Amino acid sequence: MGGRPSAKNPRRGSVASRQSAVMTGVPDERPASQMAPSLGAILAAGGAVAAVMLVLDLTWLGYIALDMYKSQLGDLMRPQPDVLAAGLFYAMYVVATTAYGAMGAKTVGHAVSRGGALGLVAYGTYELTNWAVIAGWPVMLVPADIAWGVALTAISSVAGHIVLTRMSRL
Repeated sequence: MGGRPSAKNPRRGSVASRQSAVMTGVPDERPASQMAPSLGAILAAGGAVAAVMLVLDLTWLGYIALDMYKSQLGDLMRPQPDVLAAGLFYAMYVVATTAYGAMGAKTVGHAVSRGGALGLVAYGTYELTNWAVIAGWPVMLVPADIAWGVALTAISSVAGHIVLTRMSRL
């Protein structure tokens, strides 16, 4: 019985098929990988993204690249970061990374490429805008910071994607 889908013969996986399954009590035939993740899985993925991002970024900014930032930014760098501004950035960026990098990916490799692309856009926007409008912005920071943003966001996206995938199988 091929042909076009109709109310009596909905296409598998379509809205009509899902509505029919809910109304008739027949379980959805889609594989778990195609079903929407639960709120718990989404929150756990966001938690994984946040934890990985925070640990990696604090390690990068506080230890690995601290001397580079101090020498390149000089007086532009605050003695202590503005916690409110940092918190707002991380909140927005964790949501974006979870939604685009982790949830939007079909595979781990896809999470790497989606996260890397998001990092390129986000960190590239920041660095290139600073270079364009701030007199004396250190050019050396531009490629270093963009590369860091790509790596950080790709790794964080993978962590979120793995958690989301594993929780969706439960």
